[in-house]
Amino acid sequence: MSPVLRVLHLEDDPKDAELAQLALEEGGFSCRVSRVETRNGFCASLERDDFDVILADYTLPAFDGISALKIAADKRPEVPFIFVSATLGEEVAIDALNNGATDYVLKTRLARLAPSVARALREATERAERRRAEESLRRSEAYLAEAQRLSHTGSFGWRPSSGKLYWSEESFRIFEFDAAIPPTVDLLVSRIHPEDLSYWQQIVQRAAHEGRDYSQEYRLLMPDQRIKHIHVVARTSRDDNGDIEFVGAVMDVTAMRLAERELHKARTELAHVTRVTSLGELTASIAHEVNQPLGAVVVNAQACMSWLDSEPPNMKEAHSALEWIVRDGTRASEVVRRIRELAKKDRHEDGAARSR
Repeated sequence: MSPVLRVLHLEDDPKDAELAQLALEEGGFSCRVSRVETRNGFCASLERDDFDVILADYTLPAFDGISALKIAADKRPEVPFIFVSATLGEEVAIDALNNGATDYVLKTRLARLAPSVARALREATERAERRRAEESLRRSEAYLAEAQRLSHTGSFGWRPSSGKLYWSEESFRIFEFDAAIPPTVDLLVSRIHPEDLSYWQQIVQRAAHEGRDYSQEYRLLMPDQRIKHIHVVARTSRDDNGDIEFVGAVMDVTAMRLAERELHKARTELAHVTRVTSLGELTASIAHEVNQPLGAVVVNAQACMSWLDSEPPNMKEAHSALEWIVRDGTRASEVVRRIRELAKKDRHEDGAARSR
């Protein structure tokens, strides 16, 4: 409310309007009153200006208070509406209150006007604060729901003593159940992969028995045979009766696990390509390092045989050729030894890659 009480007064008698303003000022209010007599004037004022309170006579020559009340409820529902009338029977007063009027004051008892306005303003402030708090809560819930949807993370609450289970909207989406179906432990179990059920029961039952936090990952088997991977983190607390309650988050990590699987596959393929490439380089090295000494062995062996077949045999030249064979043959033996070592190393690296 502004420091000056802004009043819209629907009243055809200026003197009655002055008396009402005087009663408010005597009650401690500093007022700025806009008086109107007709429907058009009333509607125009509501459209044009802001008011803290609306006062209205019940009966006017060309307009009536109930119609004004309905218009105000539509255009300015947050503004208190108080009837100030000379005659207002009990039945009419009840009807006015049922239609949304804040209060009614008889013109013969204007001393009640200031307290009635004060109470109406206080209640209006409380309603406004309550609406702001509710709107803030709705926004927070909407933001939370959207954040859960984007991150594929749902929330849940679970009371082991009663079996009560509470799921957020995203939790229903993860487990792919209709949100209209009340979640239960049996409903949850129906989604758990049969191979993981024993593990799930072991972790959860131990946590419930010992009253401790838990974290686990397990698979869901959907009706169409799809498999989902979820990770659950739960924290425990106790209520005033000492009963355990778990509050936690359930995350759909299926995409992460599939990505890890693809990464492992890519690493395995890369290791294979690397081995093939290394083998190609090894082959080129063998061609260079083996062909040369083996070629020398063949040439010198042929020379040796030629000298031995000559008449008479040239033993000196044959002996020289044999020395070449022995020397390059030794070199060839070293190459063979190196090839065996590289092959052994390649088998070891291949086994390590498969184990990863």
